[in-house]
Amino acid sequence: MFFAPGVDPGLSTLAPLPRMWRSVPRGRIAGASVSADDATAHRTADHIDMHTRLRAFRAGIVTTTVLVHVTQLRAQEHFLAVGDRFLLTGAAGTRLRNRYVWKAEPGRDMDAEVARAFDRHRAAAKAPDLHDGDVSRLPFVVDARNGTNFYHFVTETLCQLCAVDADWFRGDVHIHMKGPDISSFVMAWVEAIFPRLVGRVHLTRTDRDYGPALTVLNGRHWYCQTTDEVIPSLDPLAPDSHVWRGRQPERASQGMLAMNSCDEMLIRLRETALDRIAGQDWSHLPRRFWVGRKSVRDRAMAGEADLRADLARRGFETIYFEDFTPLEQVALMANADIMMSYHGAGFANMIFAEADTHCIEIGTLQTALFRWQDFMPHALASGCRYTSFFADYNLDDPEEQVDERRGKALAAVALTASGRARVLGFVDAVIGRVRVTSISRLSELARLLSRLEDHAALLRLIDGHRGAERREPSLHILKANALQGLGRPRDAFDALVAAWEAGPPRAFLLERLILAGRDAGADTAAAEAEHTQRFPEHGKRLARKLRRLG
Repeated sequence: MFFAPGVDPGLSTLAPLPRMWRSVPRGRIAGASVSADDATAHRTADHIDMHTRLRAFRAGIVTTTVLVHVTQLRAQEHFLAVGDRFLLTGAAGTRLRNRYVWKAEPGRDMDAEVARAFDRHRAAAKAPDLHDGDVSRLPFVVDARNGTNFYHFVTETLCQLCAVDADWFRGDVHIHMKGPDISSFVMAWVEAIFPRLVGRVHLTRTDRDYGPALTVLNGRHWYCQTTDEVIPSLDPLAPDSHVWRGRQPERASQGMLAMNSCDEMLIRLRETALDRIAGQDWSHLPRRFWVGRKSVRDRAMAGEADLRADLARRGFETIYFEDFTPLEQVALMANADIMMSYHGAGFANMIFAEADTHCIEIGTLQTALFRWQDFMPHALASGCRYTSFFADYNLDDPEEQVDERRGKALAAVALTASGRARVLGFVDAVIGRVRVTSISRLSELARLLSRLEDHAALLRLIDGHRGAERREPSLHILKANALQGLGRPRDAFDALVAAWEAGPPRAFLLERLILAGRDAGADTAAAEAEHTQRFPEHGKRLARKLRRLG
């Protein structure tokens, strides 16, 4: 059923196989519940905690995508096959894996069958052969889930055109998609971002045998079919979690890799798009804005009007991405201080944001469970700060039950008055309004800003509430995080000393104090002696850390 690169014949690379992934700083991503319902708030908080502990990698992963030559490429619906075996690559590979299970005959364990097949693939694994012929005029074939969903098109399809956005390529591009409708934005984005491909991009909904053709191969699914010699192991960066199964093709484990990684083509799309807007005057565009929705799909957010009114008093404008050209949308995000909206496809534009941009999403428990991870790769690709506030469901009947299962229609969002106050409190902390009356709320805001690495806003928040550290000693540690991030090691050391003195004594805190002191050039002899006395069982761990520090 599934093609094995390097094992099955018919696919070759155009250049020696590069390293198929690299590590980058992990995404600056945070989530919080703003639900007015206690049960929903607890479920949301538990999910966020579970993600942080069990599903977040120690670093971000950028998976490599390579251009490949296929001797017999076949398009069926919007899936691609090499001969009679489907090619698992990118998001289409995930949909193929899911369909394979969902369409199974009763009694067949398709996941187990895939696992056995991939075991055979790994036993014979090697890098694909190198193709040395002229491929400049071959067709380039990629897939699209459909022609109407902006998120899927930009994230999964448009970015792949970067592989042939070069003077050497003289062939045509064929995008295969499912469904009868094609929105106007599809070709508008192709022509705006890839002008050298204008006139050569064709959208088709019919099956076709291409014979020799070019397409792309990403390492995310291939990882489970091969060995360390072809694609190095990701295990050192994965959390110690039962969810992560390494090279075993568990679909939950694959989903975990997807949310902690991004396709390098997303980064190349970002770079290409930013080049298109460089040198132009975009000063007329707002820098703080709420993105409304003109979609015909009825998912209106209850409480949106009140939130928009409060945001307007803070200098926000309401915009609709549909009112702007593709390059204007890129420029909007590239120059934004804060972009906000409720959950929707428009967050795909997050890949064009800058590192200092805050992208703030209002969702529900349903989006927390099944859609939060959709945009994590975009935050990783851009480096922006991505915060999701999970609110309530917009229901006519409070007793109505939402079917929250994966794949079900998304329920609309409702933001209550209390939820709006908490969202606005975060916005105020970001823009410099720092007065918070509750110490628990202050701590929550500080933790969010620390996770997002907005060091300047975090310092403003804590310094604007003098004495708060005495009531909540953990603020000393968060302040040290910010000071360290701003390149102020001596001040960070002093904050850690204050945290240690506030107690209770903890091994990790004293170790961090010692390491920060060494970094700041402070005398840590007394602290090291205290560590030996209090925590002798941790002496070897501290010694290893000090050796790494040099």
